[in-house]
Amino acid sequence: MFFVQQSAAAHKAKTHKPKERTIQPERAELYFQQGSSDKVYHLQLEGAQDQWAVQAQWGRRGSALQSDVKVSSTTYEEAKRVYDRILREKTGKGYQIAQASANGNEAITVGLPATKEHSGHTPELLTPIEEPEALLLAQDASWWFQQKFDGRRLAVQKSEGKYCGINKLGQIIPIDSRLAESLDRVQAQGFLADGEITDSRFYIWDLLSVNDTDLRIQPYEIRYVHLTQRFRGVSDVLRVCGTAMTTKAKRDFVTKMHSANAEGFVCKNRNAAYAGGRAGQHFKCKFVVTASFIVGPKPEKKANDGHRSIAVYLLDDTRHRFMGTVGVPDRYRLPKEGEIVEVQYLYCHPGAEGKLIQAKYFGKVRDDIEIAECGISQLKVKANDTDPTES
Repeated sequence: MFFVQQSAAAHKAKTHKPKERTIQPERAELYFQQGSSDKVYHLQLEGAQDQWAVQAQWGRRGSALQSDVKVSSTTYEEAKRVYDRILREKTGKGYQIAQASANGNEAITVGLPATKEHSGHTPELLTPIEEPEALLLAQDASWWFQQKFDGRRLAVQKSEGKYCGINKLGQIIPIDSRLAESLDRVQAQGFLADGEITDSRFYIWDLLSVNDTDLRIQPYEIRYVHLTQRFRGVSDVLRVCGTAMTTKAKRDFVTKMHSANAEGFVCKNRNAAYAGGRAGQHFKCKFVVTASFIVGPKPEKKANDGHRSIAVYLLDDTRHRFMGTVGVPDRYRLPKEGEIVEVQYLYCHPGAEGKLIQAKYFGKVRDDIEIAECGISQLKVKANDTDPTES
């Protein structure tokens, strides 16, 4: 009997090959909230061949994070062991995973500003317009159209071989190694590039300086030529924004954006020099309506409704106007009171107490929006409706 079992086991070993191991980068974003404590912990397993490393950043949310290399220049097996051990320790201490990925296409991340000090660069902001007004510009050769991506504003500066990111408020923020490695392929000693970052791409639409040449005073069409020469085709992570320039191309482009369920499109004045702030010389037309809201206390009648939701407010002159409650899916952490969140909605009922209709939250907490921007002027109001109801 013993020999029969041994033979069967040997046969099973021959017919069932061991599962091949998967070697791939990993990262995890964790958080811990209890009482007055609100901490984050970022963990990355990165490398290639036999040069793997585990890095971590941690600290209070919104403050400058400490960082450390837990292990470096080691085998994948050893780095993976360290990564898994730290992950177990943190979750064992009460940390929750906000996001984790285990593949070669992990999300590109940008950090929070270490201080509120201004970088010296003021991003140029777009002025919102409605689609009929934007389509009139298709007939004007002075205007070019580009896609509006559902990402976060980001400028990247390279100086003396080092990179820093700059957010929508002009504050310096860190960028991750994956983006930096892609930017290393750009043939320039220094530059300042402006664009928008998503989980997988840095979409660049402007080049403000290259090496020792300041391009801000040049028309946008000249800056765009420099941009394409330096950045196009350099890396799959870096994408120069495609631009429609002729009347037919612009009309076809808008149709394509609708078909692709894009966020919208941008109208760029090809003759404009760069101007920081909301200069009113470039426009954005969004198909999807979103706005930035302040998270606040739930009204008494909704405080114990049992729903995983947040109450959102906007500034209406000097008062905080309650705009309704918005459900928060389990995959996202529950935003705290005082934080600013981006919410998508169908429309807002008119009137002094009109509420949002079909509001949805997709996990966007905005650290690059100031409270002063969270006003009722953002709202798309439904016309000819006098029966407001709460969302």
